[in-house]
Amino acid sequence: MTELEKGPTGSRRGRGARERILSASQRLFREQGINRTGMDQLCAAAEVSKRTAYQHFGSKDELVAEYLRRFDPSVLSGVFDRTDLTPRERLLAAFDIPPTTPLCPYMAAAQSWSMPVR
Repeated sequence: MTELEKGPTGSRRGRGARERILSASQRLFREQGINRTGMDQLCAAAEVSKRTAYQHFGSKDELVAEYLRRFDPSVLSGVFDRTDLTPRERLLAAFDIPPTTPLCPYMAAAQSWSMPVR
């Protein structure tokens, strides 16, 4: 095995890089938000180079799109399964989840993209 085939810890890398990137994005986007998570940080968490990340995802937007495609809607089932609310009230209740609960990724993506860039 050449030095180029070894990752940061010396073990062989390459296989599963896409899944490591997606796994790291799920954790970091949920904890910090999409806007606050930089590609450098994401690559470090996934143990891949930026080149590898951009080979799998042409841009951060493509990574966010794949992150949203993989979202499990059961995360907000406590809100959507309530029978004591009208359908309209259930939809509105999704936006009133406690701050300690991770936002639905769709709401987090909309929130981060609507924020002004500094």
